[in-house]
Amino acid sequence: MAMEGLRTGWRCFSLAFRREIRAAFRKPVFHWLGWIFPLLLFGLIGSNFSEGTLLDLPVSVVDNDHSNLSRQLIRKLDAGSHARITQHAGGLEEAQSRLRNALDYGMVYIPPDFESDALAGRQPQVVFYYNALFYGAGLYSTQDFSGLISDLNSNYRSIIAASIGKTLPALAQVSLSYDSLFNASGSYVYYQQFAATIHLIQLFVVTCMIYVLARSKPLIYSSSFSMSLLGKLAPYTLCYTTLLMAELALLVWIFDARVVGNPIYMLLVGFFYVMAAQSLGILLFTFTGSAITAYTMMGIMVSIALTFSGTVVPELSMSLPAQIISNLEPLTHALYAMFDIFLRQVPVRPVFSVCALLLVYPLVTGLLVCRRLPARLRKQEVVL
Repeated sequence: MAMEGLRTGWRCFSLAFRREIRAAFRKPVFHWLGWIFPLLLFGLIGSNFSEGTLLDLPVSVVDNDHSNLSRQLIRKLDAGSHARITQHAGGLEEAQSRLRNALDYGMVYIPPDFESDALAGRQPQVVFYYNALFYGAGLYSTQDFSGLISDLNSNYRSIIAASIGKTLPALAQVSLSYDSLFNASGSYVYYQQFAATIHLIQLFVVTCMIYVLARSKPLIYSSSFSMSLLGKLAPYTLCYTTLLMAELALLVWIFDARVVGNPIYMLLVGFFYVMAAQSLGILLFTFTGSAITAYTMMGIMVSIALTFSGTVVPELSMSLPAQIISNLEPLTHALYAMFDIFLRQVPVRPVFSVCALLLVYPLVTGLLVCRRLPARLRKQEVVL
């Protein structure tokens, strides 16, 4: 009896698996959701991060001194890697206009008598304004400025002392050494693009699951509903796992990202993460009255996942309720595990722990929808 039940279940699984593959190949919408649109979006996002770091950001300069010191300051700031300095004929008014109209990331203002005041010890003030609406990009344009000003202060301190006939006292040689643990690099490939790739997979998986289930009413006539459902969903599990690994491989081959850990571990985490994302799609479809409502709720859920995954706000700085929401999201656990594997050598035990945690999502989903999903599929619904 048990063997007959297993054979029946396997027949239902394999039949649903083959039928879904044939149906998916024939319908363009599955190609768009399964690989065309995800890869197009991946390429579009990758083009934004193609330079890796924010370099040569346009910055205007207003030089009201035109002295050797001001020219030296402009030349050295332009020689730095973050800012590309340009002087405009319109002076301060044009520079302010360009800053307001988002044509430049920042503006350097050098006051009149800058060099003479510096040599007289009157401490002139050079100001670097940057557009905070650009967030990181605006701030990055200022990165070379503070070090350059410190260097100029150090050099002119000895010049001023010599001009007044005094000897500078010996200063204590205090050095500051700082570094960060597990710092990938200054490249955005190692953070934003990597996180966006994993996050977008969840978006397409959930969308695809709602679309598939909305057209799965024949499953209720199967002799084994559960195995037929698994067979119908299994091609998409394999498809999106393959897609995720292909996109991560493109990060390595095209964008020069470097995977330190074992890529097999990434495959394991990716497989269970896709299953967890499929579970969210099943839950949304089962507990909503229509596919349109499910799609609407999906948009809200995916936005929450991005906000509380630790990508936008670090989890350690969240309040307790926010941390609870964060840990309920499979994206959070997948991102942490993937980053660990991506950036450093990770033993297999923590990887298995994350996979087991992600496996909880489909198991709990199965318990929640085992009775309600067949009833939901029997409900008449107009599907365009």
